[in-house]
Amino acid sequence: MLGLARKKQNLMLGLDVSSTTVKLLELGKQGNRLRVEAYSVMPLPPNAVVEKNINDPEGVADSVRQIVAQSKTKVQNVAVAVAGSAVITKMITMEAGLTDDQLEAQILAEADQYIPYPLDEVAIDFEVQGISADDETTVDVLLAACRKENVDLRVDALELADLVPTVVDVEAYD
Repeated sequence: MLGLARKKQNLMLGLDVSSTTVKLLELGKQGNRLRVEAYSVMPLPPNAVVEKNINDPEGVADSVRQIVAQSKTKVQNVAVAVAGSAVITKMITMEAGLTDDQLEAQILAEADQYIPYPLDEVAIDFEVQGISADDETTVDVLLAACRKENVDLRVDALELADLVPTVVDVEAYD
């Protein structure tokens, strides 16, 4: 029975929701290489997304359902991004040697200094970038925050399309 019991891979679709289209990409592994398993583009209903903000989650969900059916993928876990223009990013300096939990607690305690919105309306994440060039006792931390509404609308549209939003990230900067 060698070769029959394979370790199940964590598969995920990438969805790009723009103002006029939704694009789907599914990657698979072939040996050490990635390969495109599925790629598809589907138009969105007029004004479903305006200036990268979802106005019509049901309309977006309909297009997502169609693109998933068109691609014939069976994958339901999805990664999607919030537009970079809707995200506040700030490089901050923190004490080196703190655990992720300690960093998170300190960032949340100080977040109102960096974010111009009420903290209960904001989704916050951070990533340690490394030791600070100016002071080796500190680390540079990239702080990213956006209104929860921007995340929730994407999650709602994906869930309406019977998908599982697994990753919500920041769109790449131009």
